[in-house]
Amino acid sequence: MRHPRFLNIAGALGIAALLMTPVGSFAQDEEPEIAGPEDWHAYSYSAEQITGDIILAPGTIEMGNAGVLTITGVEGYTPNLFSFSGATSLNLPEGKYFCEKGVDKGFMVIDRSQPDFLVIDVFGGDVPPVAGKGVDQQAGFCGSFTYNKS
Repeated sequence: MRHPRFLNIAGALGIAALLMTPVGSFAQDEEPEIAGPEDWHAYSYSAEQITGDIILAPGTIEMGNAGVLTITGVEGYTPNLFSFSGATSLNLPEGKYFCEKGVDKGFMVIDRSQPDFLVIDVFGGDVPPVAGKGVDQQAGFCGSFTYNKS
């Protein structure tokens, strides 16, 4: 179970990411893109404990020695929504899971709205998050990971 304060912070960050997206962006016909590769350093406790530092590149997130997660932009949704797969193949430290035990695929909102910071909100399952709801109120919410450039 996650600490209530963490959920409040994660919810606020996720709401900020969804609210900062221009209204017209919710009807995009383009698939989101990652320019990468970009090195990101684990900043939040969850990122330090689960993913460590990452390399965000087109089509992948490399999590150090733990492995590579495949990501694909979701067309026609927000410009920062991606699907992921391969989570069960990650060799994360101390038997930890990217989402939850047995969850191999899902969605993530990749928020780069703040300079030098990256927030990834992760949702397990087949249903993408709904715009306008806090991340901790979404079906399948697994957690948030924050990274920085320094």
